[in-house]
Amino acid sequence: MSKKNVFGEIAFPIGSQVLSEYDRVPYGCKKVSVDVHHRNITGPVAELTRNLYFTRRVAEDMMHSPKMDPKVRHYAEDTASYAHDLEFFARQLGLAMKMPTGVDPPYLPLDMETMPDPALISLWPEPISAQLRPHRSGSFL
Repeated sequence: MSKKNVFGEIAFPIGSQVLSEYDRVPYGCKKVSVDVHHRNITGPVAELTRNLYFTRRVAEDMMHSPKMDPKVRHYAEDTASYAHDLEFFARQLGLAMKMPTGVDPPYLPLDMETMPDPALISLWPEPISAQLRPHRSGSFL
């Protein structure tokens, strides 16, 4: 009697967090004298969108790889489809929350609270994106 392995959906553990109004820090902190509203939800939204983007990219690479087992390619196709839909939802959530987005592809939402101090950014001689762009002759931009 041969045993046949039947797999259902594949679940990737990505962690979880309770997203409720009760977890928010009240306006200001005890050790800070300025009342600044802490939006502790923007970090998880930016991280979720970034992880879904990378999940979709890897699943699409696996789906189009000719050396993969057809069964693995089938599950990669399902994973890419789920990740695409969830990534779209996460991007829309970032837009609804008025989160800034990146200026270079893949244009993911950014969490500005995790950005470096502006004083450190001003010390950089030239933006990295400007170093990577080729100069076009005859262009006014």
